Amino acid sequence: MDWSPQGLAPNGGCLLAVCTRDHRVKLYRAPHSEYQCEWIQVYDVSELLNGYHLKSGPRWKETQEGDSSPGDTGTGNELALVRVENQSNCEGPTSKDLAMVPFGSSVSADTRLKSAMDPKDFLALTNVLSYVSVGWSPAFRLESFSNQSLKKTNLIVALLALGAKSGEISILKCTQPVNYSLEKATSSPDVSLVTIIKAHESWVSTLTWCKSGKTLKSETDSDTSKCEEILLATGSTDGSVKLWVGDVGNFTDVVANSDPFILLRKIVPEDHSPVTSIALINGFRLSGCIQVAIGKGSGSITVIEVSREEDAEKEVKKWDAHSHAVTGLIWAFNGHCLYSCSQDNNLYVWKCDEENLVTLPFPHDSSDKSKRSVFLADSVLDGYYGLCLSKGSLALATLRGVSAELLDQMYESRAVKAMAQVFWVGNQSFQTSSTPADEIRIGHFEAYIRNWESNLLEALHYLENINVKLALWDVRASLEHLACIKGKKYVNTVILRWISSLGLVYSDANDGKETISSMKTRHEGIVNASSRRLQIVFAILKGLFLTEGHDPLTIMDKLSFRKSYETFETFDYGWRSFALDIEHELRERLVHLSISLVLLVFKDGNASTVDGKYVDYSALMCMLQWITINSSKVSKQVLCDAHSLAQILRGVELESCTICAAKVSFMSTEMGICDGTHPHKLPRCSVTFKLCPPGSHWFCYCCARWASKQTPRIFFTCSSRHSLNNLDSSELIQDVEPACPYCGILMQRYFPDSFLRLSLV
Repeated sequence: MDWSPQGLAPNGGCLLAVCTRDHRVKLYRAPHSEYQCEWIQVYDVSELLNGYHLKSGPRWKETQEGDSSPGDTGTGNELALVRVENQSNCEGPTSKDLAMVPFGSSVSADTRLKSAMDPKDFLALTNVLSYVSVGWSPAFRLESFSNQSLKKTNLIVALLALGAKSGEISILKCTQPVNYSLEKATSSPDVSLVTIIKAHESWVSTLTWCKSGKTLKSETDSDTSKCEEILLATGSTDGSVKLWVGDVGNFTDVVANSDPFILLRKIVPEDHSPVTSIALINGFRLSGCIQVAIGKGSGSITVIEVSREEDAEKEVKKWDAHSHAVTGLIWAFNGHCLYSCSQDNNLYVWKCDEENLVTLPFPHDSSDKSKRSVFLADSVLDGYYGLCLSKGSLALATLRGVSAELLDQMYESRAVKAMAQVFWVGNQSFQTSSTPADEIRIGHFEAYIRNWESNLLEALHYLENINVKLALWDVRASLEHLACIKGKKYVNTVILRWISSLGLVYSDANDGKETISSMKTRHEGIVNASSRRLQIVFAILKGLFLTEGHDPLTIMDKLSFRKSYETFETFDYGWRSFALDIEHELRERLVHLSISLVLLVFKDGNASTVDGKYVDYSALMCMLQWITINSSKVSKQVLCDAHSLAQILRGVELESCTICAAKVSFMSTEMGICDGTHPHKLPRCSVTFKLCPPGSHWFCYCCARWASKQTPRIFFTCSSRHSLNNLDSSELIQDVEPACPYCGILMQRYFPDSFLRLSLV
């Protein structure tokens, strides 16, 4: 199984591709609109591929009912695969249209045979339709311009590769939905077949993707779009590994059996044991260099350095790392180390030396902590079956099997089928050391803390990339872990040093000791910072210093912090003031973006297209009231645009209560109270500021805010406040993101605390 990039599911989350025991591939989504724990099937990829192979598969023998004879088909004991005519199937045959009958046997009158296959063709088709490995590619954006409307189109796509027993690789394209919803639970993803590659002569046992980091410009001057290259590494049971490269710009209008992928290099290790896992990273040591780690069924790990300019690859490392098959490999910390797991019940971390692989010390506190939290004995666990890293590479998750015969037959055997373990690896050291763990705890504690801090800051730097979906649960958990072992004052110093490096605050202390009470907000730094950077800072401050576990129905626009004795060294006022400055900047950008959209559309003379599609008059009135209340804080540009918008919206009435139709005065961006006899308290949309209508709403588990609308994607890619002054209507009218505009984290359906939360925030 493999997780897709975030954004492909109908609610903006991930899709799960599962290769079942009968070699079928199905896509599942999280139950975001159903109160249940089981994931829900949304698409059967095997049906799409089966229909394609049955229409253009191996030699079909056209027969008619009653025409077959033993002399034509062989002995009467042989079986034939026949396709039954299905009048209701308009998209072509599927696996449900197949039936097995003996050659020469009579068929019932209501069954009309269309074709048959001999045993060799049947075996070949079975291998083609039997999938044994799956792998999702990273998401990439395709941008193009239409010559008719001069409108830029953004298309976010991810590729799904399926490895079959026949050695073929089927590559499918899954397009991100245009609109996200919490109510359309039955919507299926947009999946289409790109191409089928004959990659190996044996089973495709494993495959993995990686972006090459190379940008290709279009050859035509009229098309200003840019495309990337993407790499695919495939491994087979015959021991061979191949690298493929494809231009993502060819996936827009690609047809099956075109050739969007070309073979970059063929790697053949010395032994021919099956390849069980592959890890791929690009551009680590040299420019254009590709590092490929190959895990074999014999337990060996081979690291190969491939250069795109040279024809030959260079094998740099090889090591007999495990005694059983290597079930998981993954590069971490930008290629500085390699994690591996095996069926021999061992988990290692390696560093590429000049001659071979060198074992690095596994983070000692994370392994000890995991053992204390596991309720099963180590003797019950029979091996590792895969691993993955968190977004910031600070947490490592592994999947382990259990020995059913060693479990308690009354309590454990029915409930425990496998177990997932999470290791905190933020203190990973890249220096080889033979020092025992006890000495590390005592004599090298400062180095341990420095590793945490450096890896944490590297993770924060990586998350500033706007092409990466924001997920901060591992960063926040790491900071809380540091607060427990080092003290809250130290965490204050780390965060303060990080925020100061971003240019968002400065110190006026004469003694040189920087504390949050001595820091002043640098207004120019906040204005010139990107929206992604401000969202990361706000989300971390919200998770560490603001109230947790409060009722989302009682939160107001003034954020409540913990009491002074619970804060990090009683620096609550300084953090609160700084967080409110960031929140105000993000809210002002959101208002500026919404008003600019309306003014641009009216300026272009398309006022007829405004009603009901792009403009919500009640929401704009709420924004104007917010600008009036905060007139001393907002910029002059926003005040000028608000004055122009007020002239357009002259005569528009204020909003009314959705329950009793009484007038609602604007007092807060979070809640609204009507003026009726029995006042109703209703939540406001964090995107439009108006009252949320009845129905399903988006909810942010980080900020505890509601939203009835989604935020335009251009808001999250905003580089500064000034970048919003030079936009046109074609850039504003585009896709939206179901993410919180204040912390950037994916919004979900609100579930009561009694239900299991489906994702980490």
